[in-house]
Amino acid sequence: MVYFEETIFDSQEGDRICFACNKDIEQSSKFKIFKICSEKNCNFHFHISAKERIKLIVDQGSFKEINKNLTSSFEQIAQEELENYDEKIKSDQFRTGLDEAAITGTATVNGKQITIIALDFGFLGGSMGLIVGEKIALAYELAAKKQFPVITIINSGGNRIQEGVISLMQISKTVSAVNLLKNSNIPMISILCNPSTGQAMSSFATLSDIIIGEPGARIGYSSYRKLKNKNSDQLKDQYTSEDFLKRGFIDLVINREDLKYQISTLIEILKPKFSYKSKKLKISKNKNLKFNDALESLKISRNIDRPKSSIYIKNIFTDFIELHGDRISDDDDSVIIGLGKILNEPFILIAQERKIVTKSNNNVSRNYNNKIMPSGFRKANRALKLAEKFKIPCLCLVDAVYPELSLKSEYSGLAFSISELISTKLNLETPILSVVIGEGGSETALAFSIADSIMMQKNSIFTPLSPEEAAKIKLGDSRKIKEISNIMKFTSEDCLNLGIIDRIIDEPNEGSHQNHLESAKLLQEVIIEELSLIRNVYPKTLAKRRSNKFRKMGDYSQKFKTDLKTEINIWGSAFRAGVSTFRTSKSLSEEK
Repeated sequence: MVYFEETIFDSQEGDRICFACNKDIEQSSKFKIFKICSEKNCNFHFHISAKERIKLIVDQGSFKEINKNLTSSFEQIAQEELENYDEKIKSDQFRTGLDEAAITGTATVNGKQITIIALDFGFLGGSMGLIVGEKIALAYELAAKKQFPVITIINSGGNRIQEGVISLMQISKTVSAVNLLKNSNIPMISILCNPSTGQAMSSFATLSDIIIGEPGARIGYSSYRKLKNKNSDQLKDQYTSEDFLKRGFIDLVINREDLKYQISTLIEILKPKFSYKSKKLKISKNKNLKFNDALESLKISRNIDRPKSSIYIKNIFTDFIELHGDRISDDDDSVIIGLGKILNEPFILIAQERKIVTKSNNNVSRNYNNKIMPSGFRKANRALKLAEKFKIPCLCLVDAVYPELSLKSEYSGLAFSISELISTKLNLETPILSVVIGEGGSETALAFSIADSIMMQKNSIFTPLSPEEAAKIKLGDSRKIKEISNIMKFTSEDCLNLGIIDRIIDEPNEGSHQNHLESAKLLQEVIIEELSLIRNVYPKTLAKRRSNKFRKMGDYSQKFKTDLKTEINIWGSAFRAGVSTFRTSKSLSEEK
């Protein structure tokens, strides 16, 4: 059985020749088990039935179908000649062994209970009629009642035109059912197969928390055939999972053979069987730290060998799965989001990824080529909402100087995306930790750093603008970095003394660039220690504390009152001494 441009047909060569690369695959175990071409440069995913897709994902013998015998009266819904429609239904029932285009049921994936929904393109194109819509809605309602994660396998195209407006109404019916789970902590994962178009894509399928595409799958609202007719050859290598991944609409493109492991990992992190209760640890903060001066800290923060976020992810996380996209327009690769575990504790990660641009005197020309786009801020915002929904702590790694400043960026909603991210962070009802790991600057660093516990690595910096720009504005020469560095108060020690951050994380030897593994270990330990202090705080209390913390940031507190009073006394003494001297000198001159 072969799929080509939204048509499934039988092929005598289908069991031994790859449809895409014409290679002999008859003896390939990969093809026999997963129906994937074993050629490295091909990887073509052949069409398989909904039953076969379910079998590849769930534990053997665990699937139990539900609502199998759901029926309706065609006389009430069929818009074409009843006999014609009935013949098509019976023909597809005989050919596929299905009662309808949707199979729903319960199963386990590596022992984890799930609800599963699968659409089969082989049955009237996997389109949604009344029965299909009802089966999907009932499956979501069962998942909400049982608190089971939902896996949807989409292999669908077009509309069930035979049922007219009744078919159209299934869109709102299925969305209504999905909404039962949207505000709960029940994971929803969609797998988009080839093709995934039409009504399913404009309803329940694209509302999942995580969206996965099979390699090369044609996905979207319109059918590939319709778009091809309107756009000629422009769609040859477009309108695929990979294309939508780049544009920020799906999270992952995963080979069929890896699906079960990835889905199991996602469920384990988003809805673990057992809740990890962290104990409050005894912590000694910021003791016996030896600090460098401001200029030296600046140099170390820009060192070309200083660990980037991706290096820390590799060394402190296990089972990390990177997610992609803002679900609106783009996937900014200067921001990494994903989920994984740190010492068995689930985390949602938001990280700014520094890129090495130029080498000069063992320094980096900062992050000018990977400034954060509006989509990067929206991507981070999306990750925060996942953290809140699933009650998972969020970790933010800060290492960027500026947002992208351009007309395109402005028209993409730069200002709005920054303010939305800040607002979300202040009100988020789940623990947030942030660490400045390199050079943090401007609103880019601020928006990503807002947290219950803000930390800085010892040689990182946190500044409203780069020292070069500050030197140019203040001293008229951008090269006078040394003169401006001490004035700006951007070191970790300065930020701690000002009450901007809560803790400083030590670095090995002369800086993190000297030993990546040791630096990662120090970071990992502090993250778990800080989480232990807030892990069990009531979510609404946590959000309120965080909001109050930033409301009072730089406030006219008792500490500042004391400092200001001391400074006024000093100035007052100097003023009185000056007046006394002036009077004395005036008396002497008058006597003369």
